[in-house]
Amino acid sequence: MALSLEEAKEHLRVTFDSDDAYIQSLIDAAADYVQAIGVGIDSPPQPSVTHAMKLLISHWYNAREAAGEKPSQAIAFGVDALLQPYREQSI
Repeated sequence: MALSLEEAKEHLRVTFDSDDAYIQSLIDAAADYVQAIGVGIDSPPQPSVTHAMKLLISHWYNAREAAGEKPSQAIAFGVDALLQPYREQSI
């Protein structure tokens, strides 16, 4: 696991348990996103990969009511910049 529930809650500054299932679903979605764009999650994960996942999770957690066609450009740029060096290149 690239990121534990406790690490995600610490990053989000959440001290209560009622959102644990939701936060875990965000962790799973972030891991799926990272793997879907061709970035492997090593054990232990690269710090940049973990941070990119935290950015995604915090954006989704704090903007869960927001609707839009695409994510914030700042979030997308930050996540892409952190993950780009780890993307698997196909020949």
